[in-house]
Amino acid sequence: MKAKVLRKAGDIEEGAIVEVGGKTGVNDARGPEDLGGVSVTSAPVYAITDEDGHAENVDTRDMKIVR
Repeated sequence: MKAKVLRKAGDIEEGAIVEVGGKTGVNDARGPEDLGGVSVTSAPVYAITDEDGHAENVDTRDMKIVR
């Protein structure tokens, strides 16, 4: 599955199209600096990889699935 990153994720720039891998956990804490602001609702976190091979764990709220 492919997704567009909605915010910078480590070495992966905002707007990059990434490959979504397996679920790596959940994000229970989001602060005001996160996209979408503070949230007490947990969301799944997935491993993503860009075309340059950079890998990060990203909250699903910070990705938009592309088809």
